[in-house]
Amino acid sequence: MKLTVQKKSGLRAFILLEVILALALFSMISVGITGALKQIGESAFRSGEELRVQRKLESWLTRYSKADFNDQEFRSALPLEEVAGEIFGEVPEPDEMGVNYYAIVEELEEMYTVRDTEDKQAEIKLTNMYRVRIEAIWGDRDQPRERIAETIRYASLYQNR
Repeated sequence: MKLTVQKKSGLRAFILLEVILALALFSMISVGITGALKQIGESAFRSGEELRVQRKLESWLTRYSKADFNDQEFRSALPLEEVAGEIFGEVPEPDEMGVNYYAIVEELEEMYTVRDTEDKQAEIKLTNMYRVRIEAIWGDRDQPRERIAETIRYASLYQNR
């Protein structure tokens, strides 16, 4: 009779140990899955944030690259500090995500094209060529994030004739 009581209590202890091990294993898997889901969520948020910044960069780049830099209306509509040489302006205020946008427009001085004249080729200096660069800066001071959109444009292309 003593043997059967010992066997039953040993069996009960083994079942209790199995349950404890199963709970421990389940909790470790749950913690791992929770961490993975958190990282996936953060990654999706960052991707969406960068997509929004990229779209705004393209919008500002289009606006600046089609502008007539000698037009007073344009200069008053966009925050430009100077027109001769380099133009550097900050878009009025950070957007809803706290992103600051900066516009840098500089005239390119050494751009040439080659044209065929009667019997020879001639190098002709291109005037009114500008490099338009829009920078987006956001994030913490410790780890700022930055994206840049840039193009070169010929100012005479968008002027009304």
